[in-house]
Amino acid sequence: MAQKTPLVIILPVPAGAPPAPRWTPPPTPVGDSAADEAQDAAGEDGSRTDGAGSEDTAPAPAVKGTGEVLMLAAPTGPPPAPGTARITRDPDRDDVDGAAAKAPGTREQQDQPAQAAQPAQAAQAVASPGDPAADATHPPSDSWPVQTTAAVPAPAVTGTGSGTGFGADDEFASQAVPTRELPTPEPLKPGRIRRVPGLDGLRGIAVVAVVVYHFFGDLLPGGFLGVDIFFVLSGFLITALLVRETGATGTVSLREFWRRRARRILPAAVTVLVAATAVAGFIGGDVQVALVPQFVGSLFFANNWVQIAQSHSYFADATPQIFMHYWSLAIEEQFYVIWPLVFLGLLWTGRRFGRNGRSGDRRFRLPALVATVGGLASLVLMAVLYNPDEDPSRVYFGTDTHAFGLLAGVVLALLLTTASPGSRDSWPLLDPAGASGPGTAPGTRTVGGVRLSRITGVCAWTLGTAAFVGLLAMLVLLPDTSPVTYRGGLFLATLLTVAVVATVLRDAGPVAALLRLRPLRYFGERSFSLYLWHWPVVVFLRYLLQPPGSDTSDLLVGVAAVVVSLLLSEASYRWVENPLRRRGYRRVVQAMGSTKLMVVPVCILVVTLFAGSALGGSPEKSELERQLDALAEMQNATPPPPPPGAVPPAGIPDGSEITGIGDSVMLASSLALQSRFPGMTIDAAVSRHYSGGEGTIQAMVDNGTMGKYVVLGFGTNGQAFEGELDRIREMLGPDRVMILVVPFGYVDGVQEAADQVVAYAAATPGVYAAPWCQLALAHPEDLIGDGVHPDEQGQQLYADAVESGLKQAVSGQKDSSVSCPM
Repeated sequence: MAQKTPLVIILPVPAGAPPAPRWTPPPTPVGDSAADEAQDAAGEDGSRTDGAGSEDTAPAPAVKGTGEVLMLAAPTGPPPAPGTARITRDPDRDDVDGAAAKAPGTREQQDQPAQAAQPAQAAQAVASPGDPAADATHPPSDSWPVQTTAAVPAPAVTGTGSGTGFGADDEFASQAVPTRELPTPEPLKPGRIRRVPGLDGLRGIAVVAVVVYHFFGDLLPGGFLGVDIFFVLSGFLITALLVRETGATGTVSLREFWRRRARRILPAAVTVLVAATAVAGFIGGDVQVALVPQFVGSLFFANNWVQIAQSHSYFADATPQIFMHYWSLAIEEQFYVIWPLVFLGLLWTGRRFGRNGRSGDRRFRLPALVATVGGLASLVLMAVLYNPDEDPSRVYFGTDTHAFGLLAGVVLALLLTTASPGSRDSWPLLDPAGASGPGTAPGTRTVGGVRLSRITGVCAWTLGTAAFVGLLAMLVLLPDTSPVTYRGGLFLATLLTVAVVATVLRDAGPVAALLRLRPLRYFGERSFSLYLWHWPVVVFLRYLLQPPGSDTSDLLVGVAAVVVSLLLSEASYRWVENPLRRRGYRRVVQAMGSTKLMVVPVCILVVTLFAGSALGGSPEKSELERQLDALAEMQNATPPPPPPGAVPPAGIPDGSEITGIGDSVMLASSLALQSRFPGMTIDAAVSRHYSGGEGTIQAMVDNGTMGKYVVLGFGTNGQAFEGELDRIREMLGPDRVMILVVPFGYVDGVQEAADQVVAYAAATPGVYAAPWCQLALAHPEDLIGDGVHPDEQGQQLYADAVESGLKQAVSGQKDSSVSCPM
């Protein structure tokens, strides 16, 4: 084979010119980012998708180094003429993977498109550091690595780890010394953006927060905010993809966009749907209830609206919904369908005002404005529709009321993402060195002698760190049913997430360093599978390991659920998500035809048949739901006569003086209460919290229907908010007595609610505790399958507890032995 000859280019260097600007490689580019999913490490066809830009744009070279000094190459051949610089292209090396590590302390340099038709101008830009355009230049690159040689005056070169540069007055400046090779990464396909490891770490925090909230709710009351973090990331990354594809091709291929999303989401989502349905059919019981609407709604990404239509509660429900968590996936998929259409429509509408260029060009002003208005409208709608006297699931599940997180991410992407197909960095406005746009040399602007880029960097790090700490505090402190949550709390968490994302994109500072930690990135890369699997797993394990009367602790069930969820998510990530995403459906199906993999389609067929059988035998409602529906219709009707020979309890007021207001446990016991206390008025409802009863209490006080003895049976759905019991006591006034039923149930938050009731009754005059918790603990066999609601005999125990509280109220003597040691 003939020897290849290196290509040498001689560039003029004007005499007396100042040193060339320092050049350092861009951050590691490693692939496509997808919204709520882990950012892909490879393209749709299995190839790497490094960098950002169109396929015909020459990307910037990247330097592989871990602290070594970058030097100039020794010249080969005749020495260059004085005042010139030589650039050599080495044809004997193939392309090198561009996953280069960004050296500490270096700046991410914004690349400009290669202009093949203007070699003279390009040469002048490289050789003339004093030129205004020199701030965006970099060593020329093509499909081979680049080596440089230079004579006096040599351009300054930044060390890749030591922070040392070599200028014209350095002892090495008069001679050429060896350089490291500068490998050129492949350009991205249109519509791809560089990978940011810190975003994987942020996604890891989000999914861990959600899992801890569902498994160990007391440890992280605000863990549900992890979903809102996902929403911001989804809106941001998806819109960034749309912007980059628009810059590269002038439009967006909706078919390819939706195909990529389907390939990324459907395999894992459908796998969990089918497998969990089959397991539910095998277990039977309440986990099989209402499987058909759950399955269909989840399959067609309308789960959130199905749950709203069926009045299911996210925060408390009598029957477990094994696909309840698909509500957030439904909102995101609806966004993936609608937003690209709106985006293209707005671009078409504003095209006559558009111009090509960097981030912030006029084409994207209209989409940014519409997204801003839409996000604010969603926020206002949530605040308006939220009713503290009702379960907040409607405003939490609704796409219309919970879209502001997605749209906040959209606005961030439209403000920061460059549409230039020649740009190596997708987000140049966040350049740690403070790139300020064309015409400004980097690192030259100062304030009080300090580089402006350093000032802005410190400010960004400070803001990002404060936002990150605030977000973590909200995960720990924000309650899921508080009015504050739906009237500003969720939006505040969204704004903090936006600030954290903007900081992480700089890939510098303490927050970015923390989120690059491998454990967080591990969870982030598997966040989609982990989110899908964790909820069905914990529902099944609680049903199997914590039947009525079981002493199995929540901690044991939670730890078991964590282990099982991690194993299933890892298996799904390795053998479902990645193969189908990287190889495509056709190649995976063809591979199943091999002898070694013939067992796979057989297993799929068996599981699918089990799932179909489970759907066919799924009841619409559980036994408890049917019972509660019937009781809801009967409450306040004429109670049945007491059994023959029954004697009214001694020392108990007449039933007409007693009013009961409570949740589903009181509703389930309403017949026993009305039989024990004839004439008693009861107003109870499923999933009712203290906050949901305040309006009812105030209305009954105002219309004169409230009795002297008020029995409040809450706590199954969480403890009262701060000051809530005091407000209720004030509503009732000094002439009424308040009896608080001590709640029972191995459900998150019930123990805290029970302790709150006992402590408040002991410390507040005119308030007494009814010991339902103690009686339920002593007779677990009198509870139905959920371990919370009483059966027929348990209803009599509930009436016994209320009777005990009434006797204390009549005598004025509090029972100090009332407690709830669950």
